Amino acid sequence: MTALILDYFGDWRTRLLTCPVCGWTGTFEDGLTEIYDSLQDCQCPGEHRFADRPMLAVLPYPTLDQWQAHAAQLSPGERAYIGQIENGRERFNRLKLRLASQLPDLPGSALDLAWDQEGDDLVIRWGTCEVWREPVRYEALWRYEQILALLQAKYGPRLRDLVPTPAAEYHLYGDKTAYPAAIQRLRGRLRQAWQAAGTASLG
Repeated sequence: MTALILDYFGDWRTRLLTCPVCGWTGTFEDGLTEIYDSLQDCQCPGEHRFADRPMLAVLPYPTLDQWQAHAAQLSPGERAYIGQIENGRERFNRLKLRLASQLPDLPGSALDLAWDQEGDDLVIRWGTCEVWREPVRYEALWRYEQILALLQAKYGPRLRDLVPTPAAEYHLYGDKTAYPAAIQRLRGRLRQAWQAAGTASLG
C-alpha cells in the first residue's frame, strides 16, 4: 500500500487513519510513530508481523519557506525555532567559502585533507593545519561537492583526498543512505586525477 502523505499545517493530528489489512483506526499519534530529521512516519499498531506492518502515513517537516508562509499559525515555540533556522542560514551565507582565493597556499605534491567537524562548524584540515572553517550543514553532500570543486580550483591535481572524519559523518550523511557511496565515488575520482597527473609528469 502507498502511505498517505500528510500536510503539517493541515488536520494530521485529528485525521483518522485506517489500516487496510486489520481495520485498525486511529490518529497519526495513536499509531507507531518514528521520528527522523526530516519527517515522521506512522505504522499500524495492530497485530502484524514486524516485516508486514503497514505504513499508514508520512508527515514531512515543513521547509523554511513553508514555515514562513504559515507564520500566523505558529506557536511562540515554533516562531523561536524558525528564528534559529533563519539565524543559522544567515550565518552560513555570511561565513561560507565562496572563492578558491580564500583558501591558503599549501606546499606538497600530495594533499590529503580531512572533512572534520568541531562543534557546529565544519573544519577542513591538512594535518594539524586548519584550512577552512564554516557553519556545518545537514545532509551536506551538496556542500561537499561545492567545497571539493573550490579545493581543486586552488590546489589542482595536488589534491589527493578529502576524507570525512567520524565526527563529521552524522551531519554529512544524515538519513541519506546513498551518501557514503557517493562520497567514495568522488574521492575515487580525485585519487584517479592525482595519479593521472603524476603519470603525465613522469612522461
